[in-house]
Amino acid sequence: MLLRLTFLSALLALALSGAAKKTATATGENDDLILTATLYTDLADIKDMVGSDLDGHFLIAAVKVQPKYGKTVTISRDEFLLRCFDGNDTSRPFVGSQIADQSTLVVGKVTEGDGKKAKPRLTLGGMGGMTGPTTQYDNAPATVKENHDAKMSELAKTLDAKILPEKKTDQPASGLLYFALEKRKLKDMELTYGAKETRITLRFK
Repeated sequence: MLLRLTFLSALLALALSGAAKKTATATGENDDLILTATLYTDLADIKDMVGSDLDGHFLIAAVKVQPKYGKTVTISRDEFLLRCFDGNDTSRPFVGSQIADQSTLVVGKVTEGDGKKAKPRLTLGGMGGMTGPTTQYDNAPATVKENHDAKMSELAKTLDAKILPEKKTDQPASGLLYFALEKRKLKDMELTYGAKETRITLRFK
């Protein structure tokens, strides 16, 4: 009996170790602040956080910025960049109105190589026609859909209510960042913050 339980425990540990990680946390710092970020890639987790899985087109990072030694720091979302080394795709954070407001969603598929595989083409527009980062593979036909759904506007409000605030502060600040990258392996992801001289780089393992 004891041998059987030991065998089953070993199988369970092996299964868990082989399962793909869906969340990872990393921490880094410079002379002014400590940055901690937890990256979420699972659609169920994302839906629990913001009430929508964002159609699988976005990853979410829960970020905490902690000033050091009573210093005042300026938090700027545009200084964040999420990179995936598998394909070298990058994204800066989106705000709620770029994701779910009265926006235009353009989605198409293109064939590659032997003609059997296809990749999506995604363009997200919002804020009066402002267009965010675009992944585009060629000029394949695309479907254009105008959002006139009250639920989408409510989602935009929710996203903006939870977003990392932009401000000057000497106190810890936290919030969410939304990146236009579809589900990827955490080991391939890198989040950077700040200018080159003071840049913080986080790798997720």
